[in-house]
Amino acid sequence: MDRIVIYIHGKGGSAAEAEHYRALFPDADVIGFDYHSQTPWEARKEFPAFYDEAAAGRRSVSVVANSIGAYFTLCTLGGKPMEKAFFISPIVDMEKLILNMMRWANVTEEELRERKEIPTEFGETLS
Repeated sequence: MDRIVIYIHGKGGSAAEAEHYRALFPDADVIGFDYHSQTPWEARKEFPAFYDEAAAGRRSVSVVANSIGAYFTLCTLGGKPMEKAFFISPIVDMEKLILNMMRWANVTEEELRERKEIPTEFGETLS
């Protein structure tokens, strides 16, 4: 097909979740992207490379991205041609989220700088 939909999962997700979206896009190939990036600067290398390979020779590209996958997509694919982009629960202000998590865990910037990584009671590791 000359149309493709790229599904980009959230934290703890997988490319296999793309299966849920096939029925919504019957006229397109729907593929999942199992990325390894943990940070926006890692995603800046990984996401465009995957996009370019998947989009090669396609007339139309759309993206469905979930949670942190939506945030990474916003950070890395803004200049890429896309027919549509669907963002599910995107984190649009990562700095605010991190500062909130630090506040919830009662961690200061100085403490985080010194310790480098701090596990939290709510299942996240601040780093």
